[in-house]
Amino acid sequence: MRRNHLLLAAMALAVAFALPATPASAFTPWGAIYDAARDERSVGDITADKKISTEIKTALVDKDGKLGLAVKVYCYLGKVTLLGQLGDDKFKDFATATAKKTRGVKSVATYWEAPGKTDTTAADVEIAARIRTALVADKNISATQIEQEVFGGKVYLIGMVRSQKDVSRAMAHAKGVKGVTGVVSLLIPSKK
Repeated sequence: MRRNHLLLAAMALAVAFALPATPASAFTPWGAIYDAARDERSVGDITADKKISTEIKTALVDKDGKLGLAVKVYCYLGKVTLLGQLGDDKFKDFATATAKKTRGVKSVATYWEAPGKTDTTAADVEIAARIRTALVADKNISATQIEQEVFGGKVYLIGMVRSQKDVSRAMAHAKGVKGVTGVVSLLIPSKK
């Protein structure tokens, strides 16, 4: 039973981290080096953050597979962000407590959206794709470090970028996409 939960957690993490589609990046040592080179964090920080995220996600899925998969877990420099469409207050409390007690966690921020008619609408998926396309087309920012979560048209931008200027550019791209009802930046600039 535990093995199934670990498998589910691993699959959820692969989706949550949206591993690059290129085989070199996803499955080879030089791909890991390339991924680390584009990240604003050190290799040690990346490893520590992924360990924290994995530990939290595994605990959530072990508690309740469906609700655990509904919670998105991000960690940058020990700062954990939990977000998702979740109506179960007890599970929200469990998720927050689990994150706070995880070794290496410096802080926990939560962003809960009320559940919609469906967990993710086709429109939300399309919005996320359009934002990703706009970010990748902008050669002045590191779009590979910006994740998007969309709930009913409300966009959350998550990740680390080089500067506040990158935060502003990413926000402008997201706001420019048709169907976006609001944008929340959870981007962390490495330089102020």
